[in-house]
Amino acid sequence: MQIRIALAFLISLPVFLHAQAPPDTVRIGAFINDIYDINLSDKSFSAQFWVWFNYANPELKPLESLEIPNAKSLEYSLEFNEASNGLQWTGKKVTAVIKKDWDIRRFPFDKQTMTVVLEESDKDVGTMVYAADTENTKIEPDLTLSNWEITGFELSAETKRYNTTYGDPSLNTGSEYPRATLNIFIRRKSWGLFFSLFTGLYVAFFISSLVFFIDPIDVDPRFGLSVGGLFAAVGNKYIVDSILPQSTTFTLVDKLHILTYLFLLLCIVLSVISLRIWKNGHERRSARFDRTSYFIIVSLYAIINTWLIYSASRGM
Repeated sequence: MQIRIALAFLISLPVFLHAQAPPDTVRIGAFINDIYDINLSDKSFSAQFWVWFNYANPELKPLESLEIPNAKSLEYSLEFNEASNGLQWTGKKVTAVIKKDWDIRRFPFDKQTMTVVLEESDKDVGTMVYAADTENTKIEPDLTLSNWEITGFELSAETKRYNTTYGDPSLNTGSEYPRATLNIFIRRKSWGLFFSLFTGLYVAFFISSLVFFIDPIDVDPRFGLSVGGLFAAVGNKYIVDSILPQSTTFTLVDKLHILTYLFLLLCIVLSVISLRIWKNGHERRSARFDRTSYFIIVSLYAIINTWLIYSASRGM
């Protein structure tokens, strides 16, 4: 009986050891050569980079099963595969158009994180795991982005869980696969773009505010100036929106334009009140009302604008 138990144990030992074997560790790294075509309206950016793997098990083929799930289009080139001192070294150059849902709530004072997702598509974490080669993951020192400043980058290794077995009968719940995330942090060079986009809006408002220096009895210039400013502000909104993706969030662009609409409307309402005072025979009272309205309107508009812009530029 003891001999049979010992034989059964020896037979099952290789299976037991295989089942308990830890997953192979694959080091993954990247070098970013170029980033270009940052397109807000198309929700994408283009990147060119090298990706490589270091691992011991020659049966693994991580380069062949590499997937970039957030890419719109991919092109591979210059693939290499070498072995040295029992270590496999494989890699290739990637040119990709990457999907990006831009955060435009504080545009043009926005900071963005551009993410490239690198994922194993064949072997789950029970067979293979990623380890980030942070020491060698770098970005081209001479890389510059028009209107943007690169503030940092990082590569992190993790796992991605999918709530499906993909039909695998050996699994009961879901599946997990190795994933590495390459993040590039950028900040917009804001002030030049801000004045380029919003100068027309502010000129329209301040010209419209001059209606308080026109006698209320001069109806055509008094009301025509405010209405013209309102149309100019609406036109400016369409121009700015044309370079931004559609968004359901309330952005700084929306706040500044809606604020201008409300104050232009207030100019028209106050002009009506001033005209009524004038019509009632109180010319001097109407003039005092206009002067007070001008200083209150312009001061409030400047203060609220300054606060909104300051909050957006500071990330508040």
